[in-house]
Amino acid sequence: MILNDVLNKDNIEVNLNVKNGKQLIHEIAKLACLNPVLKDIKPELVEKVLRERENLASTGLGSGVAIPHCRLPGITTFVVGVATTKKAIDFDSIDNENVNIFPFVIGPDENPKEHLKVLSGMARLLRNPETRSGIRGAKTSDELYNLLRSLLEDVSTAVPRPQSPGMRMLHVFIRSENIFNDILQVFASGETVGAMVLEAHESTEYMSSMPIFASFWNSDLNTFNRIIVAVVKDSLLNQTLRSIEYVCGELQQQTDVMVTVTDLHHALGSLDY
Repeated sequence: MILNDVLNKDNIEVNLNVKNGKQLIHEIAKLACLNPVLKDIKPELVEKVLRERENLASTGLGSGVAIPHCRLPGITTFVVGVATTKKAIDFDSIDNENVNIFPFVIGPDENPKEHLKVLSGMARLLRNPETRSGIRGAKTSDELYNLLRSLLEDVSTAVPRPQSPGMRMLHVFIRSENIFNDILQVFASGETVGAMVLEAHESTEYMSSMPIFASFWNSDLNTFNRIIVAVVKDSLLNQTLRSIEYVCGELQQQTDVMVTVTDLHHALGSLDY
């Protein structure tokens, strides 16, 4: 799903005057119900379900961003919007910082996989400090809406389809825990098939424990090593690589991330969840 397709101008608001999370959820429920998708649903119900989700665990991501979200029976598509607050408020964020950017997502109850893609796509977009700064600087709802449309268009720009149809296997080798979480969201929100994470150990970690090689390495060996293995369609390969670079920077300049791409001549079966 492309976020631009579900972002609604009626669900954008800047500088809400709220003092706490309770008031914020109340205002977001009212804002969400301006969308025709929720025309038969009362704001009180949306507020109740949003609160229940927050009670499970805070949706505060850190860096001044939280993504309140919930799933509702009786709707068939997503309601996506963004609210900012005049002053940052305590929202029990994972970094203990106050929050003033609140994208929100309300989706169909029976489509959790698509819900995850929408959430991950929004979270990935807001990892960029320049994006957050631009959102905070928007003075009107129209200005914020146009900014978001532009940002989402940049991320989802179509790429030429490769001449040879088929599928590719990606191995993404990662040695930075900070970058790992961001790159993982690329695969959670994309059209990959059966993306999985492998925990790995460098060969030097084993060799350093052998007496004959012990003097070649010190105690500062890199102990964080993960490999994301995924299958992508040829038509989505460039877009996936571009999304990875969006969150971690140009791959040619990276020393903690490496991506390999392998042609797949045969693929039998499928993985769905």
